[in-house]
Amino acid sequence: MLRRKVIVSDVHGIYIRPAAKIVQACTGVDSKVTLRKGRNNANGSSILELLLLDAESGSEVEIVAEGKEEELAMRRVIEIF
Repeated sequence: MLRRKVIVSDVHGIYIRPAAKIVQACTGVDSKVTLRKGRNNANGSSILELLLLDAESGSEVEIVAEGKEEELAMRRVIEIF
């Protein structure tokens, strides 16, 4: 299991476009990716959960990847931030 904290750099936070990029990054990877902000969790493969995470610009988000391709999954998601 890999964990990494990142800061949301997009001026608009995690809205539809970055959320779609995260879902795309998590698709086809043999790992589960979860994004956490405070007490809220979002599955990296669910655009609705990512939008409900309410991660605005400048907020800290923890990315958790676990599975066979966790390093690849983590790298792909971190590139988006």
